[in-house]
Amino acid sequence: MKTMIPWVLGLTVAISSVSVYAAESSQVVADHEAMAVSYEQKAAAEDALIAEHTAMKQDYKAKYFINEKVTPIDKIRKMENHCDAIIRDAQTLKSELLAFAKLHRMQAAEIKGQ
Repeated sequence: MKTMIPWVLGLTVAISSVSVYAAESSQVVADHEAMAVSYEQKAAAEDALIAEHTAMKQDYKAKYFINEKVTPIDKIRKMENHCDAIIRDAQTLKSELLAFAKLHRMQAAEIKGQ
């Protein structure tokens, strides 16, 4: 009987450590999925910024260009360059955010064993 107690105690510790690992892995999966959602939301915000500056670029000349003397074409080009730079940077950031979301989804699936 005395020799069986350490064995039963060891088995109990082993079983409890497995359940702790399972609880931890489910939390890690949830964390990865939450990060993926967060990155996708941030990417959607970049879509809004891209749309805003695309419209701004298209509308600027129609709204503010009267003629070369009142609104020099260089001013129009400066505004277009400003919008182009923001659009380009937002598209790059959006692409990176979506890549991070994909990575976190893959990590969650890997932990789940899929």
